[in-house]
Amino acid sequence: MSGTAPQIDIRIEAEPDPDRRRAIVHGILSALPDWFGIPEAIEHYAEEAGGLTLLAARRDDDLLGFVTLKPQSAYATELHCMGVLRAHHRLGIGRRLLRAAETSLLARGVEFLSVKTLAPEANWAPYDATRAFYRAMGFRPLETFPGLWSVEDPCLMMVKALRMARRFDGKTLVVASHNQGKVREIAELLRPFGVESVSAATLGLPEPEETETSFRGNAELKARAAAIGAKLPALADDSGLAVDALEGAPGIYSARWAGESRDFGAAMKKVEQELAARGATSPKDRRARFICALSLCWPDGHCETFEGKVEGTLAFPPRGLRGFGYDPIFIADGRTITFAEMDPAEKHAISHRADAFRQLVAACFA
Repeated sequence: MSGTAPQIDIRIEAEPDPDRRRAIVHGILSALPDWFGIPEAIEHYAEEAGGLTLLAARRDDDLLGFVTLKPQSAYATELHCMGVLRAHHRLGIGRRLLRAAETSLLARGVEFLSVKTLAPEANWAPYDATRAFYRAMGFRPLETFPGLWSVEDPCLMMVKALRMARRFDGKTLVVASHNQGKVREIAELLRPFGVESVSAATLGLPEPEETETSFRGNAELKARAAAIGAKLPALADDSGLAVDALEGAPGIYSARWAGESRDFGAAMKKVEQELAARGATSPKDRRARFICALSLCWPDGHCETFEGKVEGTLAFPPRGLRGFGYDPIFIADGRTITFAEMDPAEKHAISHRADAFRQLVAACFA
């Protein structure tokens, strides 16, 4: 999936010299014209960097990237600017810079971190990945300011509440599921991190009754039960399909719509019939999303939980033989094929489970 490239050996350190801070920012931003193509903006960021905290990422003597931090109050700081040389994208450098910044801010009692980026309305492709990165790192959209920069470049403010998540430092995780499709997908997501996984079914652990009223609650219930039963950290997800025209159904009852026999063919037929009964026959009436809550729990009962989603449209009849569950009727936004028609690697890059997993990795594996 996206974001699981091998780590490289780097060091991250604060740059004490104001002139070097300015030079670092000017040099890296000038090498990123797709993101920083306005010379005046580069000059502005570089000049301001002289008076800001700057963390630089280096490998040996090579400068790879930086982040600058601008205090807003005793409790809030702005991520003023971040840049990583393009040749080193997708190697986890931005994530490690941000984690180092957060660790430093937490030690100073800072509670909130904000960032300004280009809003989706600007339709500038490079910033789609930028916003996805910030979302994966735990930032959430706060407000769009259409005129802060310019009408053509609306500014999106994103914010993150800082806290230090518990880190996973073991080698084995229990996947708290008896659904072999989920077990296989989660195992594939864990593999790049050198984590061995074993399913709850293999260990003979029973499936607890899902009595909570949210995806998050059910994920924590299952992961906590498996962690206590196996005496190992356990990872569980609770996921499902939420259809707008059905008031969010089947939602947390997605598996139950398939019945005891897990007949998702029948479940997809039920979705189609329910939509038809409401006159929802056009694509615009069949908007839906997959939601995944992913919870990592320890035997002492502590849990770290993250929620991801992917928006899309339902299509009938079902198409494709890959995937599982409702995959054959779901077409993600920007795609023309269903999840069940996708190559697994393509699905892992955009799925709701991958979204939640990226957040988990950033918080607990970084």
